[in-house]
Amino acid sequence: MSACVLARLRNLLYALLFVWLSFPSTFGFADSPASWRGQSVSEFTPAENEEFSWQIVNDGVMGGLSKGNVEHTSDNRMHFWGTLSLDNNGGFSTVRSRGVNFDLSNDLGLLLLVKGDGRTYEARLDSTATFRGNPLSFLGKFKTKKDQWIQVKVPFEDFIASWRGRQFPDEVLDTSAIRRVSILLADKKPGSFDLEIEWIRTYGKGQGRKQKSVENVSAQPKRLIATVVADGRFTIFKQALDAAKLTVFFQWDNPLTIFAPTDEAFSNLPEGLLEELLKPDNREKLVSLLAYHVAAGSFDAKQAVAEKNINMVRGGRIHVTSHSKETHVNDAIVLEPDIQCVDGIIHAIDTVLIPENSE
Repeated sequence: MSACVLARLRNLLYALLFVWLSFPSTFGFADSPASWRGQSVSEFTPAENEEFSWQIVNDGVMGGLSKGNVEHTSDNRMHFWGTLSLDNNGGFSTVRSRGVNFDLSNDLGLLLLVKGDGRTYEARLDSTATFRGNPLSFLGKFKTKKDQWIQVKVPFEDFIASWRGRQFPDEVLDTSAIRRVSILLADKKPGSFDLEIEWIRTYGKGQGRKQKSVENVSAQPKRLIATVVADGRFTIFKQALDAAKLTVFFQWDNPLTIFAPTDEAFSNLPEGLLEELLKPDNREKLVSLLAYHVAAGSFDAKQAVAEKNINMVRGGRIHVTSHSKETHVNDAIVLEPDIQCVDGIIHAIDTVLIPENSE
């Protein structure tokens, strides 16, 4: 055989090899867990689906109107679809697993084969980090192409910790202890959505490392005033405490319970009232108002409802009731109960409490 023919055959083999490497799924190569450098999280087989027990959680848990659905197809795919609504402060739908246990610290990130609608979704992983006793969820975003199957990579180093919309950039995902897997849509675009996932895997085998938070500072309970400042919803309440010179009052050792009005609650006061109360001449009235939001002792929501009537630190009582899964304090609604602090508990409320004997 001539050298020319051999060269042509060699070039042909190189060309076929190039095609084979470029389109591995055409030959079934990509469907084998051994064909990529990572590990499988879920191939959506019936056995895995039973183990993961995927379920939908919509923004209805917070009053929203979004609707999500999930099904597992006969060809081992997960189909997640529905309608996103921004009404009633809603705007998310998620499909999540029950508790799992994965060590992904050997790898660089998640690898997913998806067919979507052009929207941007979030892969979410829960690990060991918590905030106020609740698990932090680490999110990594990936964009889909409408009606096209694509592989998307979500590097672990890009995952950001989140809890109820608040982000904690200092927290680091502990990839050695993955406890839940979720897919979420929260792109603030109302309308229908549709996503299919053929598998969830990892990539970068042997290149990862254990990524534990060194101090986990943000997840640890702080003192009452530090929590008020860090939360971001109580800036006016803190301003009022400073004007009344009550901040020092919270430095004693005995636990306290604060029913803290949010900034929006203060904005609903009659026009000019807050400005009038913040004047130095009205300090005593401001003290009386703020003291009506503080009780001696540590009352979580369940205890407060059982107590019904709670004495406040400078006189007066509040009435605590439970109605249709909501906790009421006088006429205020508890927006978030049981914010744990090292020296007490904070309950966020939507209305400023007015003492009965105030003018």
